[in-house]
Amino acid sequence: MRAAARRRAAFLRRATVLLAVALGALYGVPAASAHGGAAYFPGVEQWYALVPLVVGLVVTAGAVAVRRRRPRTAVSNVLAAVLLGLVLAVIGAVGLVQLSPVTAFDAASRPFSTSTLALVRLALGALVLAAGVVLGRRRWPTKPRYAGVGVLLGGWLLYPLALDGFQPAFNPLGYLLVAALVAAVGYVAHRDCRRAIRTLLADPLARRFGAAVTVLTTLFFAFSSGILIVLPDPSGVGISWTESFVRLIPVKDPLVYWPAVEFWFPSFPLGGYLSVGMVALVALVAVLVGLNGAMVAYQWRCRRAVGFDGAAGAAAIAAPNACCCCGPVLSQLAVVALGPSAAMPFYWLFVDVSSPFGVLFFAGSIALLLGNLVRFAGALAPARGDP
Repeated sequence: MRAAARRRAAFLRRATVLLAVALGALYGVPAASAHGGAAYFPGVEQWYALVPLVVGLVVTAGAVAVRRRRPRTAVSNVLAAVLLGLVLAVIGAVGLVQLSPVTAFDAASRPFSTSTLALVRLALGALVLAAGVVLGRRRWPTKPRYAGVGVLLGGWLLYPLALDGFQPAFNPLGYLLVAALVAAVGYVAHRDCRRAIRTLLADPLARRFGAAVTVLTTLFFAFSSGILIVLPDPSGVGISWTESFVRLIPVKDPLVYWPAVEFWFPSFPLGGYLSVGMVALVALVAVLVGLNGAMVAYQWRCRRAVGFDGAAGAAAIAAPNACCCCGPVLSQLAVVALGPSAAMPFYWLFVDVSSPFGVLFFAGSIALLLGNLVRFAGALAPARGDP
């Protein structure tokens, strides 16, 4: 009976891991802006990008399976295969966005009204806030900082509603909330996980793999969210893509307007924008993902489970890492499957500024990735005999 129960538990754990990987593939790629990159490559269909995306996911899943079934396989080879799979998946995901045939949004195809989305945002924000407080106080009664992070994530969802009528796009409380969330995550990592982070940095294999995953995640978000572009929208009004430029512009999100440097260099070609808020947000998520990747490498190298199951740790790399102002690649997959017109409602779920879904994925990403780090640190201390 106990053996059967263990097998069922192992099956449920694997199913959960596979679901997490699937969600990471579908929801992890931000894709809020229309690109129209297909105009640059006549005859190249958007679905072509599915090839490296699917191949990358298969390579990553295969490497994880090899590690679980043949633990004597060289860890460096397995991690190299995982990294190769992630690179291919990122290329495919970014390609889906850059080759999008959608260059404009039809307001008539909005699936929900602004008032309905506001009610959904209110319910989700209240749920996240309450869950953060209750779980934080019950599981970690001596560490109120965990409940504090939950409150900030709930506040991120509720901010546009709570400040309605007080210019939320320019209110100083928005800037304060962004700074407070970044500071709170950094404080938790420093206070509770600094020894674990030092251990990861001291391990050459974990350090290199974590750094590679961090860089890959940064590029992943930068290109898929439109922070960096190589295929600008050819229908841009009043913009000459044949001449380089650098200028200051205000950019909306996260939460408020931020001063940003917009640039375009056609000789590369490379363009985009850099704002303080978006750089802080991307850096926060990229570092957390990189630390999760380093944890996987450290666990596999030590041939023991430290804090979490190895496959679950690999799934955490591909978990729902969504940018607060961007929609997932699900909308682009819908374009491939249904066509631009039929897929427009999926677009609106994430490009509508009143929609809470992109923010919800962002909040879940922070909670999942930071929780993995805390769990790893808690499990590592007893294993090393730390007080």
